[in-house]
Amino acid sequence: MENKQIKKATLCWRCRHAVPSASTGCSWSRRFVPVEGWTAEKHQQKQSGSVYETYCVIRCPLFQNDGRNSADSCKDDTGCVRIAEHILRGQMNRYRTALERYARTRSDTDLAQFRSIERDLLMPYYAALTLHSIDLREVCNELRQKAGLPKLEEKIQ
Repeated sequence: MENKQIKKATLCWRCRHAVPSASTGCSWSRRFVPVEGWTAEKHQQKQSGSVYETYCVIRCPLFQNDGRNSADSCKDDTGCVRIAEHILRGQMNRYRTALERYARTRSDTDLAQFRSIERDLLMPYYAALTLHSIDLREVCNELRQKAGLPKLEEKIQ
């Protein structure tokens, strides 16, 4: 896998495993772990000032065509909403777990972990995933209150 910064459509967007459900999903769509045996190009993605590594999948042993034209992949918003929901649910579960652990331990390591997740949640990327219909700062503050922690400062350091 080479490190590239070329934008092209990944095979995943045409695969029935792209959005995990009880009967679909793969290690990439469920846990962002590369699928064993796939051919993919690694590249860096920039989003709202953050840089992360992702892949453009060319061939995959688990690929199953979802039967839709790739150009139509988000014409029906249902698929896009399911992807956004999956991403947000996973991140919120990580946040709750880290927050509850910090509330119990008060360790610096747990504090750093939950604040890191909090910073991610307050990026424009997550606001866009929720179509700006959910105030994630308010959600974080409610969870902080339940854990006995103070509200978020206006800007997270």
